[in-house]
Amino acid sequence: MGHGPVGMLPLFDGNIVEKQVRSAQNMGADKIILLSPTMHGGLLQYVDDLKRRDIDAEIVRSASDLSQYAAPADDLIFLDDGVFLGEAFENSLSTQSDEQIYVVANADIYADFERIDLNHRWLGIGLLKAARLEEISQIPEDWDTGSALLRTAVQSECHRELISDEDMQADAVLQLLNRDASAAFAARQLGEMRIPKQNFLDRYALWPLMRKLIPVLWQAPNAKKYIGMASIACGVVAIGLGFILWPAVSLGFLFIGALALTLHDRISILSVDKGSSDWVRPSFHFLAMTALTVTVVKNAQALTMIVELALLLLLMGNLWLVRVGSDNIHLNGIRPDMPLILLLLSLAAALGFLSIGLAGAALFCMIYLIAASSARFMPESPPDLHK
Repeated sequence: MGHGPVGMLPLFDGNIVEKQVRSAQNMGADKIILLSPTMHGGLLQYVDDLKRRDIDAEIVRSASDLSQYAAPADDLIFLDDGVFLGEAFENSLSTQSDEQIYVVANADIYADFERIDLNHRWLGIGLLKAARLEEISQIPEDWDTGSALLRTAVQSECHRELISDEDMQADAVLQLLNRDASAAFAARQLGEMRIPKQNFLDRYALWPLMRKLIPVLWQAPNAKKYIGMASIACGVVAIGLGFILWPAVSLGFLFIGALALTLHDRISILSVDKGSSDWVRPSFHFLAMTALTVTVVKNAQALTMIVELALLLLLMGNLWLVRVGSDNIHLNGIRPDMPLILLLLSLAAALGFLSIGLAGAALFCMIYLIAASSARFMPESPPDLHK
């Protein structure tokens, strides 16, 4: 499945062969076998990484080597270079037990795929019996393995699953053979992502900018780690600035840190390890709480310090309740989150009204929570029986 140079092309924060492996696993593959006649160094390292992740994987040079890893009655899912299925067709193929190959109409727009006859082109995807490996081992070595498998399948009149033009345009089957195609697919997938619980600041300013930046960061090694470290650094600097009575600048650094934290989280969109644990978010939240406390204590009057600290605790508690609360699509436009609240506090501090900004932010969060709770328990309107 896949030759080295194509498989190692970047895709999201991994590569194309990783996407193919995930696709094969989604379709029920128990063992992953990578076919690379040139034994590309990157693929050798990648197979070692799969084994470290407890994924049963091997790399072989030729079709004759493939047969030693499968009994004749075993099912063989074949994916050609850079080819993988969309989720809907993964689910369809995973329930199949009979042999079939995926094809598309013979048209110029599909010229990159191998033509079978006057009507169809093969998409490089097939569910076949491993017994065919013995058949193609008798074919001369100058035949491509995929073409050899296709030849035996067509000769035995294997079922052809036709993918429509509409499904192809909706990325039902992808073939990424170069860096430009990979980048275009990544940008298209990112553009179709919908982030839940977005307020107006995130939807119209932050997310459009991040959507342009993330594809660049996917290409940079350790970008996520460095951006996470930047958010932590902003939190530390904010604490120091809070001690020297620069509240607006301190809160400005916290705002930048919150943006970096959001970007750090969103780099994992479409990532293969997006579910892994992360220490950056709780660390930044601790530093932000510390910086806000220092800023309030250093700038508050003695008579109002207790009140302002109580407002700060109320604000932090309300923000936590908003974060863990359910989505309310009608109120998402004004949903408070850390970047928005820190932006409001920074502006208030710059104008010399930090205490008023603190009270206003706490009140804003409380009003949102009350409105969200009221909407949740509000009875639905009865249907209009006269329509």
